[in-house]
Amino acid sequence: MKQSSVYKHKLKHLSLCVISALAAQAGSIGLVYAQDVAGEKKVERISIIGSHIKVNHDTGALPVTAISAEDIENSGAVSGAELLAEIPQQGDVAFNSSRVVGGVNDARGDVSSYNLRGLGTGNTLVLLNGRRLVLHPGTQSENFVPVTTANANTLPVRGLKRVEVLRDGAAAIYGSDAVAGVVNYALKDDYEGSELNVNYGSEEGTARDTLNLNGATGFYFNNEKSHLSFSAGYYKREMIMASEKSYAASSDLRGNSRFPDEVGITGTDDDGNPIYNSDLNGLNSSTPWGEFRTSTLGTFHLQPDSLSGCENSDDLGNPTTALGVEGVCVDQGSQPTSDGYDRNSERSLSSGIERANFYGLLTHELTESTELYAEALYYYAEAERVREQTANLTSQRFTIAADAYYNPFGETVDLRKYRPVDTGPRNIEVTDKSYRVLTGLRGDFNDWDWDSAVLYSKATTEDKANRIHTQRFQQAINSTDQATAYDVFNGADVNNTNVGDPTGNSQSVIDSFMIDVVRDSETELALFDFKVSKGDIYELPAGDVGFAAGIEYRYESFSDVRSDELNTSESFLDIVGGVKDVDQYASVVLGSSPTPDASGSRNVFSAYSEFAIPLLEGLPFVDRLDMQLAARYERFSDVGDILKPKAALSWIINDYVQFRASYAEGFKAPGLPQVVAVDISRVNNRNDPITDTRYGVLEVRSGSDTLKPEESESLSWGFVVQPTRNLTLTADWWQLDQSDTVGLIHSQTQLLYDALLRHQDPGGNGNPVVTRGGDDNEVVAVVNDYINLQDREVAGVDFSISYDLDTNWGGFQFRANAAKLTKFYQEADDITAQVIAAQNSGDAALIEALQYREEEVTITGSGDLVEQDGRPEWRMTSSIGWKNGSWGAGLKYRYVGGFEDTSLDYSIGEEDFKYQVGSSSKFDVYVNYRLPESVLDNTKLTFGIKNIGDKKPPIADETFGYNSSVHSSLGRYFYMNVNKKF
Repeated sequence: MKQSSVYKHKLKHLSLCVISALAAQAGSIGLVYAQDVAGEKKVERISIIGSHIKVNHDTGALPVTAISAEDIENSGAVSGAELLAEIPQQGDVAFNSSRVVGGVNDARGDVSSYNLRGLGTGNTLVLLNGRRLVLHPGTQSENFVPVTTANANTLPVRGLKRVEVLRDGAAAIYGSDAVAGVVNYALKDDYEGSELNVNYGSEEGTARDTLNLNGATGFYFNNEKSHLSFSAGYYKREMIMASEKSYAASSDLRGNSRFPDEVGITGTDDDGNPIYNSDLNGLNSSTPWGEFRTSTLGTFHLQPDSLSGCENSDDLGNPTTALGVEGVCVDQGSQPTSDGYDRNSERSLSSGIERANFYGLLTHELTESTELYAEALYYYAEAERVREQTANLTSQRFTIAADAYYNPFGETVDLRKYRPVDTGPRNIEVTDKSYRVLTGLRGDFNDWDWDSAVLYSKATTEDKANRIHTQRFQQAINSTDQATAYDVFNGADVNNTNVGDPTGNSQSVIDSFMIDVVRDSETELALFDFKVSKGDIYELPAGDVGFAAGIEYRYESFSDVRSDELNTSESFLDIVGGVKDVDQYASVVLGSSPTPDASGSRNVFSAYSEFAIPLLEGLPFVDRLDMQLAARYERFSDVGDILKPKAALSWIINDYVQFRASYAEGFKAPGLPQVVAVDISRVNNRNDPITDTRYGVLEVRSGSDTLKPEESESLSWGFVVQPTRNLTLTADWWQLDQSDTVGLIHSQTQLLYDALLRHQDPGGNGNPVVTRGGDDNEVVAVVNDYINLQDREVAGVDFSISYDLDTNWGGFQFRANAAKLTKFYQEADDITAQVIAAQNSGDAALIEALQYREEEVTITGSGDLVEQDGRPEWRMTSSIGWKNGSWGAGLKYRYVGGFEDTSLDYSIGEEDFKYQVGSSSKFDVYVNYRLPESVLDNTKLTFGIKNIGDKKPPIADETFGYNSSVHSSLGRYFYMNVNKKF
C-alpha cells in the first residue's frame, strides 16, 4: 500500500537538524522523499516515537535516542543485553545471567531486564513495532517485592531496523509502565534481498566462546502487491566457572589486595598479623562438617583434628573415637565463620546459553488505500548454570535418632546445619519460549490514517534443578542399615576445610533422596486496538493541527506453578522429633523456602487522544512554536482506573537553536505477581536485638488487591543546538516524582521496631507482624505484606554530541552520550522513620535495645541514594568512527562512575565510612573491510576487540567480587564477523 502523502515546498532547516540529531544518535528516523511531476518534494507522513500522530516533520519536542542497524553492527552486540549496555540511561540490570542469588525463586536463564533512569524494573515500557511485548514469566525481588520485565534477549539484534528509546514519561501516550520511558524495537519490514551473518568470538583466558548466526530474506510477489520478509538467528555461548576469574574464584575476599588496606584490614593481633574486615568474609557457615546439638554435648561441630579446639574425648563420652573417621574431631560451639564453606568453588560465573529467534512479516495491498499486515515471532532458549548444593534452612532442622547407623553419640542428635556437598552440584536447566502472532489492517480514508490489529503473545519458562528431598534425606540419615544409611558425621576434606567433601557416601544412597524440582511459569498478552490519525484536522495561522485517538483492550495473565515439594502441597516434618512451630513454613526441598502456586489475570481498557498544535511561526525569536497535548484513560479490572495527561513544547528560535520541554503524569499498575502472591516464605540471616543473636529469620510475604497504582509526575526541559549542519549538541534536564511505590518494610527493620515497642512497653506484645516462640524467644516468622510506600524523587541530566567530518582521508563520525544522576531520594516509611529516629535520638537505653553486639544495625533503602548500591552518578558512551571506500574502523569508550557499597563498612580513627566501588572505563575497537567484487561480491569482514585493556570489573563486597547488575565480567574479547549479501 502506498503511504498517504502531503506536499511541502520546504522543510525548516532546524526540523531537518532535529532529525539529523536523532540520526546522529544512531537513528534512521527520517522522512522519505519522492519527486512529483511538478518538481516538488513529496513527503510521506511518518510516526515518531512518543506520538501517535503521523506528521510530515518531527518537531523534536521529545528526547529520543535511536540506534540504527549500522550502529548495532558496529557495536559488536550479539544479544539484547549487550545492546542495552550501549545506552547510558540504562540503570542497573537486576535480571542477568551472572546474578549471584540465582535460586529457584529467581528469574534464571536467558533473560535481561530494562531499567531506564534506574527507577527499577517494570518502570520502562517495551514495544515491538509500536505494540507491547509480553512480559517474561520469571520474577525477581526488588525492594523485596516480585517484579517482572520484558526480556531484552527475545529479539535477534541483527534483525532490527532500529531501536528507539524515548527518555521521557509517556503513560499518556502508551499507558501503564511508561514511567521512565519507552523502548521500541522496529524490525525490518521492507527488506529486499538476502543476507547471512556469522559472528564468532572468544574471551581470552576462559572458555567463554560465542557463536552467532543470522540470516534474513525479503521479497515482493503477487505483482508487487505483497511483501514477505523473514529473519532468523542462532546464538550459543559457553558457560564459564567462577574459578576462571581470579576476582570471583573465592567468596572469601579477606586479604584481597585490590581492597585498600584501610578497607580490608581493621587492625593487627598480638603477633602483628593483620585482622581482616569481617564484612569481606563471604564463606558460608553451613558446611559439610556439620553443626549439631545434643542434650549432653550442647551445640558442637566437626572439624579437622589439626585445628585447635578439639575436645578431650573423655570429657565428651569418647565421641572422637566413636566417629571412626581419621583426622576428624569434635569442637563445641557453632562453626566459626572463618572455617565456612567457599560456595564459589562450585558456582558458574555466567550461564551457558543456546538461543534461537525467528521473525516474519507479511504485508499485502488489498486496495490502493488498505493494507493487510501480519507478524510472527518465535523465541527459544536453553540456559545451563551450576551452583553448589545448598544446606538446610533454620526451619528445616531435624532430629537424628540414637540408633541411626552412623550416629556415634549414643543419644538423639539435632542437626542444625549441614551442606551435603558429596551429592554433587545443582545443575540448573532453564528453558524459555515465547511467541507472538499479530494481524491487522491499516489504510487511509478521507485523509485519515487508521490502523487496527489483534495480537496474541505467550511466554513460558521451565526451570529445573536436581535437589534434595528433606524427608527422604532424613530417612537415609536415620537408617539403621548401612546399605541405605547416609553419614553426616564423616566430616569433609581435612586438608582444605573450605572446599569440597571427598569423604562421600555411596551413590545409591544419594540417589534415594535426590529429586528434580521444576518451576513452570507463564505469561500471556492479548491485545486489540483501533487508532486514527490526521495531520491536519484544521488549520491555524501557524500551521495544521494534528490529531490522533484510539482505544485499546488487552488481557494479561500470569501463572507460576511449582513442584509439589516446593508449593506447600508437601510440608517439612521432622519425622523423628515431631512437629515444630516453624514447620508450616518449611518446604521439603532442602535449602528452599516454600512458595505457593500463584496465578492471576486482568483486563485493561484504555482510550487516548492527542493533539499536535502549532502555536506560532515566523516571528522574531520564534521561528516555530509547537505544542503536544495528550491524555490517556485506563481501567483495570483489579486495581481501579486512572487518567493521566501530558504536554510538551518545542520552541525553535532559529535555524540553529531549539528549546523543548514536557510535563507528564504517569502510572504503573501493580504487577500481577504483586497482587496475587500469597504466603511467599523466605529465610534470611537477621540481627535479633531481643535475643542478641544473628540467625535465619523466616519472613512470610503476601500480595494484595488493595494495592494502588504507583503514580508519577515528570518534568523535562532542554535544548538542541546545531551551529553547523554536521555538529549537533543536546542537553536535557529531567526530574520525576513517584508516589505510592510498591514495596515491603525490611524484615530487619521490623525486628528493630519490635525491639523498640518492647522497650517502650515491656509488658506488651511488640510488633504485631513479628511472632516469637520457644524457650529462646526466637522469631518464628515475620508476616509482611506488600504495601504502597512513600514518595521517591529522582532527577538528572542527559548530554549528547554528534559531529561528522568529511576529509580527503574519509568520513569521520564522533558521538558521545552521557547521563548524570543528580538526585535519587527515597522517603522512609513511617516504621522505618521511627527506627531511624530512635537510633539517632541519643537515648542510651533506647539505643541499647536497638543494638546488636554494640553495633547499630544499618537501615538501608531510604534517604539520598545517589552513588549507592548500583546508582552511579555518571554513565557515558562515546565513539569515533571512520569510513573510506571499502574500509571502516571505530573506537568506543564506556564509562560508569563509582558508588557506595553499603554492605561494606570500615573505619579510619573514630570516623565510619562505606566502601566506594571504583569507576569503570573500557575501550572497544573494530575494523571492517568490504571485499572487492572480484573476490566475493557483497561480503563484509569485521574484526573487533572488546575491553582492549582486559579491565576487571571494580571490586565490590559481592559473592563474585563485583556488582553484576552494573558491571560485566567480560575480559578481553576477540570476535570476527562475516556478512554476505545476496
